[in-house]
Amino acid sequence: MDQRLIRGEVAAELSRRQFLQRAGALGAGAMIASALPVAARIAVPERAEAQVLLTDATLQAFFDTIIPGRRVATTDLGHDVHPQAIAGVDPDPGAVEADALLLAHNPNLGFETLSVPFLAQLEAFALLQGGPFLTLGYAKRQAACLQGLSHDNPTRVVWESAAAVAFTAFCAAATQRNATADSASGYAVMGHPGTAPRGYSDFSYGLRLARERTATGSLP
Repeated sequence: MDQRLIRGEVAAELSRRQFLQRAGALGAGAMIASALPVAARIAVPERAEAQVLLTDATLQAFFDTIIPGRRVATTDLGHDVHPQAIAGVDPDPGAVEADALLLAHNPNLGFETLSVPFLAQLEAFALLQGGPFLTLGYAKRQAACLQGLSHDNPTRVVWESAAAVAFTAFCAAATQRNATADSASGYAVMGHPGTAPRGYSDFSYGLRLARERTATGSLP
């Protein structure tokens, strides 16, 4: 995993399981689909289905725990960020700023089917750390997430699917069409220039290539 993405114990734990390789090979949608039967095992309190705005804020807080970032009021695409969602433990943009919540609500991804049981278990683990997930400091949020991602948790595939949403939004700018480093904060952090319909005329590796193939031995 790119060291710029490993910003805490949760990301380090995911990297030890080769999470990005599996997420990249399967795609977030396939991971979510495989987690659906497991999610059915999670008991869901009746009140969990009603708190729409609070659940969005809690999801943002979870995504910030997976790829933490700077405090911002709006995302790359101008959507609101709950004032308690981002812990602010990293100076660079994180998953929340990269519109992970917007991707979570994309009906083509299917994560909303998982979100109710996932959030129910997230809050159960958060209570063991002292309160609702949104009210916890970053260290306790990490502890709750590490419990969910533990090999001892039989529903950890649900947690990995939720984490895949954060990584897909951040690393692949999945909420944007023809994203660039100027529009997608994840690309900016990773140093990825993004889409270039007319090419990058000012970019070159500065290395000589085979002279029989080019006039100067380097890229145009």
